[in-house]
Amino acid sequence: MPPSPCARRSPLEIDKASLALWLAASLLLVETFSGALRFYLDLAGVPWLLYLPKVACLAMVALELLRFRGTPLFWLLLLGLLTSSQLALLHGATARNLGFSLFIHAPLLFGLFCGRHLQTKAGELGSLVALCLLASLLGALLDLLTTVPWKGYSYLLGTVELSGNKSWGFGDTDRIAGFARMSTTLAVMIAVYGLYLAPFTRTWLLRLALHAAALGGILLSTNKSALAAYALTLAALGFARYRPVCAGAAGIAVLAGIALPVASLLLSFDANQASGRSEHLLASFFDRLVNSWPGFAGSVLDHGWLVWGAGFGAVGSSGAAFPLDGLDLLAIADNSALYLWGLFGLAGVLLYLMLIPLLLRLQRPATRQRLALFGVVLCLSLVAWTTDVPEVPVAALFLGIAIGQAMAVGAQPRRQPASTLPDMLALR
Repeated sequence: MPPSPCARRSPLEIDKASLALWLAASLLLVETFSGALRFYLDLAGVPWLLYLPKVACLAMVALELLRFRGTPLFWLLLLGLLTSSQLALLHGATARNLGFSLFIHAPLLFGLFCGRHLQTKAGELGSLVALCLLASLLGALLDLLTTVPWKGYSYLLGTVELSGNKSWGFGDTDRIAGFARMSTTLAVMIAVYGLYLAPFTRTWLLRLALHAAALGGILLSTNKSALAAYALTLAALGFARYRPVCAGAAGIAVLAGIALPVASLLLSFDANQASGRSEHLLASFFDRLVNSWPGFAGSVLDHGWLVWGAGFGAVGSSGAAFPLDGLDLLAIADNSALYLWGLFGLAGVLLYLMLIPLLLRLQRPATRQRLALFGVVLCLSLVAWTTDVPEVPVAALFLGIAIGQAMAVGAQPRRQPASTLPDMLALR
């Protein structure tokens, strides 16, 4: 009788599912407590420990790529990324910019190439996400009711000054960040955690309490875009039994992310509404329409990078950490479509539009996890209107997992009728 697969297994063989879970846990916990951890690790003289999870994620991605059997399209995209990196070097970026950009996008790459190993650890991952959601909500309350020591803290890593926690506000309103680095990050994390957990709850009452707690936490962060995105996502999921409605919601969510910055270039808006002294509820949104989006787009167009973009490494946080001469306006796009366009040009816009087929593929065949990822990606598509989502680690991680799941769905032969998203919504 031949030995079983378990008996043939080498004692030195790595349990990739457990390893992926531990790396995901370290990444989620570090990001959930990032503001506080930066403060205490710097006091201990070891702030570099905070970056080990992302480095470990990149190491596992490298191991996966050694045995990865990609399609011709994958290798074409990889060649495009390498070409874009060379383009960034021609535009003034350095090896430090390229390395930091790769580091920033480690969660996305980890979710994409290693997220499939987490499918067998769905229960453990759900418990971890629940813990992170609870910590985020408690952190928001702690920041609201007390004065936390890490508020507004910054530190030096070598010669680079980094923000441990951003202390800022709107008028007399303090932007609550809890244990995280800033209020935007806190709001997006709560939204992702809440929407991911919802399909795994067994009763409608528990699901209602979960959404109420998530909405309350986002409200405390005073982040209006995440609050609106969460509410609109819940509304769209309420009509999920009508597949055309879901498809329409996905199309509107994604296309509006392109239409808004285009409108900022073609239309004239009242600059007084964007003033720092304005008490208008949408003052930050008008600031993007009047200042942020036209400034970013203008910088790309002035350099003649409409078609090819500035290149991988010349846009985003890498430019903020290692400044590039004349490219300071490209450090923050405040819009994911603009961000990808700045990186890869028109190819970046096509990548952004791939969110539509991604959402449609996550709908069918449906499982609890794909339903969870559908809600998360739809919400992130709305948050992407005013946020550089690829640079928000928790959002990027789940986006990468969703892309990997969708690719797996497309590769599976359909041997039986597929279950639908509405069927999953009826689960109790």
